[in-house]
Amino acid sequence: MAERTRLFGKRAAEAEEAIARAEALLDVLRLSKVNLSAAIHLVAESRAAWGRKDLDSALRLAARAERLASTLEGRHRGAQNALNALRAISDKARQLGVQAREFDDALVAARRVAREGTVEDGITIPNYLQARTILDAALARGSDLLRRAEAAANQIFTAELALDALKDANGTVDHAEFERLVLGGGRALIERAKQALANGNLDEADVAGRRAEEGAKKTLLAYQDAIGALSATERTISDLRSEGALAVAADRLLEQGQLLLHHGKIAEARDILEKAAQESHRVAIDSRRAAKSVAEAEESLSALTRAGFFTDEGNRAIRDAKRALAEGRYDRAEELAAEARRALGKRQEVRDRLARTIEETKRKVVELRAVGTDYANDVEEMVLRAEREFENGDFATSSEDLKIATLLMGPPSNRTPHGKGRPA
Repeated sequence: MAERTRLFGKRAAEAEEAIARAEALLDVLRLSKVNLSAAIHLVAESRAAWGRKDLDSALRLAARAERLASTLEGRHRGAQNALNALRAISDKARQLGVQAREFDDALVAARRVAREGTVEDGITIPNYLQARTILDAALARGSDLLRRAEAAANQIFTAELALDALKDANGTVDHAEFERLVLGGGRALIERAKQALANGNLDEADVAGRRAEEGAKKTLLAYQDAIGALSATERTISDLRSEGALAVAADRLLEQGQLLLHHGKIAEARDILEKAAQESHRVAIDSRRAAKSVAEAEESLSALTRAGFFTDEGNRAIRDAKRALAEGRYDRAEELAAEARRALGKRQEVRDRLARTIEETKRKVVELRAVGTDYANDVEEMVLRAEREFENGDFATSSEDLKIATLLMGPPSNRTPHGKGRPA
């Protein structure tokens, strides 16, 4: 009997210790927000069994209460972690301007499921497992959505930077007009992207943002090209004016391009101004080449004039070439200069040939004198006349007098001493 009492006392102590351990765990877990009502009920049942001396039941119920409390705490912690992560995604989505209704609905559903509870081993407990399943599913969707939302938001931000860079580059168009005419389309796309982002239409938001960025960058490049062409054209036209050259077509294109630029027609302005730059460059090349050609022809004429020779044809061609040059008809000026050079070349050839003929005839006069031909004086007189006319540039008369001198000398076979063979 004493042994039985001793054993019973040990068993009672074990049961009481198990109950105390379960109660201590519950006291600790009460600091969290886990619903421990089922475990608390089991502990109460365990203590009642201990009071009835139903020690086996007391031990079993206390152990079960401890296990259940630990299980509920673990499940609650997992669900709470998922809930916190989902809240963080929801807050981040709101910061990006994305509606977080889906996340809010998942939070409400998880709380409802947890409160409704479930039955395990005949005991109704909070359904933290199902709540976590709901939260994890929303978390997976939310993580993907947040990634795409951040990408869309970054695209919108990049597009805004591109538009700001385009706005800062403007130095020719009124800022209000530039905002309305050039930046307006990009701004509208960005607003559309932001609205799509807010509504969760992330693909649409990304596409609109990308279009805004690409459009701004393309327009910026076109604007920079237009300004570069404008500056190049103005420099070239200024140089041409200082040289006395005309660039009518380039001037007209420059005015058109400036007008388009002022009205925010960037791409059209770039195309026109690039044509203006090309036209002014072409004119610069043509005018300088024509001017050089006319100058060379004029120098050739001056050289002949200084030598005492004159050519109406060459003089007239150079005069016409200079007029064409002044009128901006550079191709025609170059053609006329070439004509003048050809005329002067022919004149030079005539002069050189006539000079050689005069020298050859003078040598023949010397030969006639050497053999005692009595008509040598007549021939010499004609040669001297021809030489004076040559020096005066009267090549035609000089040539005629040389022909007479040649006739006076007769053929070589008739050039006998003392002029016996002199022709009539």
